[in-house]
Amino acid sequence: MTEIVYYVAASLDGFIAGPQGELDWLQAFETSATDYGLAAFIDTVDAVAMGRRTCEAVLSLGPWPYGDLPGWVLSHQSRPATGGPPAQMEWGPCPPRQLLAQWQRQGVRRGWLLGGGDVAAQFLHAGCVHRLMLATMPVTLGAGIPLWGRTSTGMHVVRWEEQSRQCHGDGVITRELLPVSAAGA
Repeated sequence: MTEIVYYVAASLDGFIAGPQGELDWLQAFETSATDYGLAAFIDTVDAVAMGRRTCEAVLSLGPWPYGDLPGWVLSHQSRPATGGPPAQMEWGPCPPRQLLAQWQRQGVRRGWLLGGGDVAAQFLHAGCVHRLMLATMPVTLGAGIPLWGRTSTGMHVVRWEEQSRQCHGDGVITRELLPVSAAGA
């Protein structure tokens, strides 16, 4: 069974990036004595998936941080000729259930859904988010890319059950949640 985990940081007002995809608001937390469990989580991941804009944001930060992990950049646009993700990252459109089925065939135990919000919403609506690992940062942005994107596919109610919570000295709260029921759309 493949588990897809949406592991993400969000502001108190529910944004994962600024209106233009800005991530600079997270820099204040990079000097923290903790990585909020990220390194331990990455050690449990067999594959990654992200949208094109998330991939571009990752590439703008420096060398590819996910080593040789296989995965997908989910995009309807063409793969860039240069400056894109490593070769083991497939590129192109892939519906959530199709990606989940592919990962199951490949023996992926845990896939990391990096974002963005619109991609996360597609996975949520398809019932393909099996765990949410959320770092709530003590900052408000006022506008930006919502945790679950800007999709206009209608209301989709999911009730989450908290599995664990850790409060850090710098005000960050990390939570692990499982979906327990879904309705709507």
